Amino acid sequence: MGSGIRAMLSLAIAIPCLNQSHFLPSALESLRFQSVPFEIALMDGGSTDGFESVAKQYSDVITYCRSGPDGGQAAAIREGFEKVDGDIVAWLNSDDYYFPGALDKVASCFEKNPELDVVYGDAIHVTREGFFTSYFPAIQEFNARDLTRSCFICQPACFVRRSAYEAVGGLDTALHYTMDWDLWCRLALNGAKFYYLHDLLAAVRYYTGTKTLSGDRLRYKEIWRIEKKYGNRFLPLSWPGFYYQDLVFKTRKTALERMLYWTLAGFRHFKKSVLRMKKQEKRGNRTLYGFCNGGPLVRGCGTIYMPWFDKRKWKEIHLRVAPPKTAYKVSVNGCYEKKLTCCDGHLLVDAPLLETVMRKISVECLEKRDWRLLNFYVEFVKE
Repeated sequence: MGSGIRAMLSLAIAIPCLNQSHFLPSALESLRFQSVPFEIALMDGGSTDGFESVAKQYSDVITYCRSGPDGGQAAAIREGFEKVDGDIVAWLNSDDYYFPGALDKVASCFEKNPELDVVYGDAIHVTREGFFTSYFPAIQEFNARDLTRSCFICQPACFVRRSAYEAVGGLDTALHYTMDWDLWCRLALNGAKFYYLHDLLAAVRYYTGTKTLSGDRLRYKEIWRIEKKYGNRFLPLSWPGFYYQDLVFKTRKTALERMLYWTLAGFRHFKKSVLRMKKQEKRGNRTLYGFCNGGPLVRGCGTIYMPWFDKRKWKEIHLRVAPPKTAYKVSVNGCYEKKLTCCDGHLLVDAPLLETVMRKISVECLEKRDWRLLNFYVEFVKE
């Protein structure tokens, strides 16, 4: 259970896992940096990659643990909520993790606003290794109609009052990909009150092998179901947007996928800059911590916020930026600032001794207002 007694409200967190024990320490470590009361249900589907060893290492934060064959991810999460107590329910995939103090901020929102049923916030996308790639781009203030067109709520950064969750019958265990979006839609349809907390709550890993990037046809079938059931639309208008995001994160594209990627990218640009549709116009000038619509385009100073629960120490920060042959200013955790000129689009920054879990890297192009962060990675100290 989390240390400290600051709130009457408590949280129930379900963590589904299957052969991702190498990621699990970050998820569980992030819970040691929360101070509100919580209970954790660790629901393993029968991993064969050292799960028991990791679970034992974090027995101080785990309330309930079960390992063995189950009915799938949604069924495991649903069972987890039944096994632990908590006024607020949420699930954290084993390869994702929370920002320090995230649960405290969420609990505070619910405490100050008893009428709220759902609180959701910002999230970052990170690579398999945990390096920042972008902010979750779809995030917006709550709009029930928009929710049937796009899942603008990032699942690990969303928290639901248990009474509201139970009122709509909980998760649909028949769904494999969209059980979160389906739940948000049912909550909205039932009159639940949503609140967007403009603060960073979770980190989501995006890499080849995740369900989101699998390209499975069943995923698109489930997306279509959402639009038909809750949006009353026969044609799945959201498919191009979801497919474009899938292609953005796919490192190795076929010739056809490259063609479709550039076609969709051009269409999105056309919608924003020529048609100026109301929603696109509203989001066109919107930035998240300096990143336009999540990134990689940066307007002014772009700030990367990310927790680092890995035990490896940073040696150097590598940034690939555009335009090249331009002066940039980089600061790390607000205590280290350096002006650099990159000739080949590559910035190399010596990482100061960073003892805190939270990392804040701010980058600004000194000669152009708009620039791009193309890549971010870290070299570690050899031990």
